Amino acid sequence: MSAPTIEHEVVPVTESPRRGRVDVRDVIVTIVGSLGIIAVVWFAVSAALSLSIVVFVTGSMAPTMPTGTAAIVQTVAASELAVGDVVTVTRPDTGTQVTHRIVAIDPAASSDERALTLRGDDNVNPDRDRYVVSETGRVVATLPGAGAIALALRSPLAMTAITLGAALVVAWGLWPRRESRRRH
Repeated sequence: MSAPTIEHEVVPVTESPRRGRVDVRDVIVTIVGSLGIIAVVWFAVSAALSLSIVVFVTGSMAPTMPTGTAAIVQTVAASELAVGDVVTVTRPDTGTQVTHRIVAIDPAASSDERALTLRGDDNVNPDRDRYVVSETGRVVATLPGAGAIALALRSPLAMTAITLGAALVVAWGLWPRRESRRRH
């Protein structure tokens, strides 16, 4: 008795039409998704480490930190500050923020407070006010030029455009793809 013969047909394998081509949808969804992940990570890390972003709108810290520089600022206790640190404090008379370098630190009324004398790197004289703080923001990193982008992204129009754009990309990414029609 002989072994049964199995007949088989050789079917040519055709290449997928997508092989070697970049799908624009996948690239855009990946970029937007990555930016979303970066934003979530930034919010989590900034909340955990008391970080915020400050934008320099004047040239008082030039040339070290020129106008348009974005800085990452971390809230620290006054006891951790040292002469030479760049800090962000609130002006008592106007309530606006100022970011300058510490040139002197003196004790204040409370043991956890310090009286800071500040001066902008481009200023000849120290600030007229001394700032009494128990904690304040200390600059930990800077990126010259990034401030203009940060300010632009905070506008209501930009926030609306970003939100709508992200929603459209998510919807586009989730939308079922049309099967490509092959001609035989």
